Amino acid sequence: MVVVSVAAPPVEGRATEEARRTLAGALGIAVSRVVPRSGRRSRMKVFGVAGLSSDEVARRLSGGREG
Repeated sequence: MVVVSVAAPPVEGRATEEARRTLAGALGIAVSRVVPRSGRRSRMKVFGVAGLSSDEVARRLSGGREG
């Protein structure tokens, strides 16, 4: 699990979008590749990442660089 804290208010999807941008930036990918899977209206959200395996996501988030 990865915890992303954002400053955007939970109004009109702003917090979800800020979380998407933050996660995309940390992974070095386009925001469009980070897709909300569940929890759009909840504090707990699940995102999918198109084109990366879960192992690759973990490696990038732990500071590994693309090869």
